[in-house]
Amino acid sequence: MSELTPKHVLVDLFGGADFDHEILDPERAADIVIDRLRDAGFEIVPADRGSTAQAMPEETQPCQLTQLLRR
Repeated sequence: MSELTPKHVLVDLFGGADFDHEILDPERAADIVIDRLRDAGFEIVPADRGSTAQAMPEETQPCQLTQLLRR
């Protein structure tokens, strides 16, 4: 089983029935969101799998966003 990337998660969200708006190109939309987050100083990193890893199956563990410190 391959590991999910932030892009996979966003493409699934944008292309799925859970999203109220139709997005014609979910992959491009995911790239734009990731680029904008990085441009704003955010880094996309896996969530800490400490205590939540035992409570949640691996395929449902969330990603977390952390803002980089700016000097």
